[in-house]
Amino acid sequence: MLKKVVAIAGASSGIGKETALHLAKEGYAVSICARRESLLEEISESIRSRSGQVLTVKADLTKWDEARNFIQATVEEFGRIDVLFNNAGAGIRFTDFENLTVEEIEDGIAINLTSVLYGCKAVIPVMKKQKSGHIINTTSILGKRARAGLAVYTAGKHGVDGFSRALFNEVKKHGIKVTILGPTMIHTRWAEKAGIKVPFSKGKMLEPEDIAQVIQNIIETPSYFTIWSVDLMALEQTIDPL
Repeated sequence: MLKKVVAIAGASSGIGKETALHLAKEGYAVSICARRESLLEEISESIRSRSGQVLTVKADLTKWDEARNFIQATVEEFGRIDVLFNNAGAGIRFTDFENLTVEEIEDGIAINLTSVLYGCKAVIPVMKKQKSGHIINTTSILGKRARAGLAVYTAGKHGVDGFSRALFNEVKKHGIKVTILGPTMIHTRWAEKAGIKVPFSKGKMLEPEDIAQVIQNIIETPSYFTIWSVDLMALEQTIDPL
């Protein structure tokens, strides 16, 4: 029996990829989008090889038309959307704010904040019509804290946190849940892309697979309550974030 339909933005690698693979294995239908179509197709082939249900949509959620198309395509394919996992995001170059170019500032806010706003704007009418739904927005421990050298990333993640709080107050009367997911450092290419050198060893950092399991736990809560905020960190993480 088909479980919920889960739309995952930013699904070509890292958390999004592992969440799609995990949920499909558990019987969920997944709709995945990202800018890198070839990687989406690899994920799709893996899911279909195990008789899973998946839709792939090439989409950049920093662009409104593409965000709207992702949601519309998912509804056309599966008839509904039970969960939107807003997971698109990227690390910003690790440097003092004044060293960033205007383009880096604009791109950083677009991928880490605007993509979340557009995803939510596109899916809310669908969920209101269903009178149910669950929006999970990926933020970061830096949505509550701050770190020098990551000012724009911190600004974007603080924005996601504040927006999600206001959004929950607006949509809960329609049976729509909102959850923010705030992990610390995860073993993905995020740090590498930001120019942060992190010596990795197993158990010192969260794995994408850990987040995928948490996502499943969140979306399987009873309909009458939501887990509002989840902060995650490895016990042996070298940087104390709290």
